[in-house]
Amino acid sequence: MAEPSREAFRRVHLLALAVVGVALPWSLALISIGQLLLVGNWFVEGFVRRDLGQRLKHAFTWGPSLVFISLLGLHGLGLLWTEDLSWGLDLCRILLPVLAFGAILAASPRLAKEELRGILLLGAWSTLLSTLACLVLSGGAAPGDYRGLSHFISHIRLALLLCMSVFVLVAYMPRQWKGRALHLAGIVWTLVFMGLLGSVLALVILAVAGVVVLFRHGQRWYPPVRYIALGVAALSVVTLVAWMTGVVRPVLRAQEPELGALPERSAGGEPYYHDRERPQVENGHPVWVCVADSELTRGWARLSEVPLTENDARGHPMRTTLIRYLASLGQNKDSVGLLALEPRDVQRIEKGVPSVKLPVRGSYRTRLEEIAYELDQYRRTGDPSGHSLPMRLEFWRTGWHILKRHPITGVGTGDTQLAFNLAYVELGSHLTPEWRLRAHDQYLTWAISFGVLGGLWCLFAWLWPAWRLGAFGYPLFLAWLVAFTISCFTDDTVETQVGATFFAYFYALFVFARPLPEGN
Repeated sequence: MAEPSREAFRRVHLLALAVVGVALPWSLALISIGQLLLVGNWFVEGFVRRDLGQRLKHAFTWGPSLVFISLLGLHGLGLLWTEDLSWGLDLCRILLPVLAFGAILAASPRLAKEELRGILLLGAWSTLLSTLACLVLSGGAAPGDYRGLSHFISHIRLALLLCMSVFVLVAYMPRQWKGRALHLAGIVWTLVFMGLLGSVLALVILAVAGVVVLFRHGQRWYPPVRYIALGVAALSVVTLVAWMTGVVRPVLRAQEPELGALPERSAGGEPYYHDRERPQVENGHPVWVCVADSELTRGWARLSEVPLTENDARGHPMRTTLIRYLASLGQNKDSVGLLALEPRDVQRIEKGVPSVKLPVRGSYRTRLEEIAYELDQYRRTGDPSGHSLPMRLEFWRTGWHILKRHPITGVGTGDTQLAFNLAYVELGSHLTPEWRLRAHDQYLTWAISFGVLGGLWCLFAWLWPAWRLGAFGYPLFLAWLVAFTISCFTDDTVETQVGATFFAYFYALFVFARPLPEGN
């Protein structure tokens, strides 16, 4: 029986890379299948060609690939001083894409330009197709419910993939008008869906990546064109910052309303509940005053089939959402206030919309106002629970406390959650138990796990190989680098399977597998 040809193994290699790129926005199972196919094909070819030893030697002795793979090796080493081996081993499993893509793509022939182009475009169009499926499947998502709109993977990871899709569609813009129109339509749709997600992170990534790539590669352009492009990019960033500041500042500077004398009873005769010490406002109106709970319970039962004692569609207490919504209307929280609700208001409350303003504002503005509201409530009450950015501030504060206690060796690969649990108690954190999570900052997580030097090595492990192999001169790598770098400030990006694959897959493609410039 004839041996498989080299071309057959090559086709399987390309197929496996394409499967991973296509599966990223859809399915963890397909991602795993693509990686197993890549690894299996590489080993089988090594056995058939009788060069497996040479392949392994190249993957694990060549400086750039060895340094990159050392990121996983450091996590394995950190198990030696870990108590929670279960989580430590699971994290090492999650990081296996670093080994798979780092070793195999470093020890395989580089891709041709058209091969890389095809793989990246398949992934980009697959991501766009997944957003259409998300839109259909999440048709009942509440306005501003960015989590409900991302059906298959985390909305944070989806935003990163959408940014990569924009970069890829721009980088491979066709010359023919039909293909160019299709790419432009894809870019526009991506931006529209980012708006539906209200992803401020994606907006920042696109703006910064545009400036960085133009500054780095615009040198080749005719000077007037280069200066105009850089000027437009810089002006766009300044405009974005000014707009975001203009949205957030009024909320943060809003004064607490003067409560004055408050009525003791509702029109129906029920004693009101007033909490003057809880300075929460909604649309400029105090929330926790003039609350008649019995009237709300009876009246709401006539308006909705969802009891006031249950949660809304976003997992928040229905009673809290209803009271906030009535406050945003300027109504008392009683039977008379309920009369002001129209059927569409009831539907919004059931979906978890806490203010009459949210459904009619753009998603970016809604998200920014929500962030500002969260920060304002954190400032007023000191309790960040359930609010994304204030909780991160609490995570970071606690993380720095842990790092100062363990600056040399860190706490080990698997003990970050244990360390945070103890630190929350030591600091007297106001976070409720279900929200006492880890750092949500990849750089801080690495430093907490392995100490300051270990954290710096984690950065070196993916920056030095890229520098050594000239990847910083490749625009798509620079754009990816901006996306990954920014994402790591607000999330433990590589501690999920999709996040770790996003990191290792694109890094290995752009650093180890991209075609070398002509003449190299």
